[in-house]
Amino acid sequence: MVVSYRQYARDRGYEMGWAHHYRRRDALDAVLSDARRDPSAPLIVDPDVFGSLHELLLALDHRWQNKLTARMENAGLNGPVDEDRVIAELAAEEPVLRAVLDAHLSLSSYRTVGMTP
Repeated sequence: MVVSYRQYARDRGYEMGWAHHYRRRDALDAVLSDARRDPSAPLIVDPDVFGSLHELLLALDHRWQNKLTARMENAGLNGPVDEDRVIAELAAEEPVLRAVLDAHLSLSSYRTVGMTP
């Protein structure tokens, strides 16, 4: 049986409304703010927002992927895309996010959960 994501989330008690969106955004911002001192330090997971470290890392990777996708699409409007340059520019603008992902996700971890480094 196929169900929508909305139904799937509602059945599990975590429907994503605006209030939940802002709580997740604020929690991610807090994690990144704390990580400025040491991106490789253990991450503090807010259990009211994220069910596990894995879920937090997925959310951080989602943030990275959204930013990267938007930049790649924007760069593509002007012709061929130099992917390495776009990635390097984003990493320079989001150094803590990139450092946290690099420190907490090994290449094998990325592949296990379907993420890309």
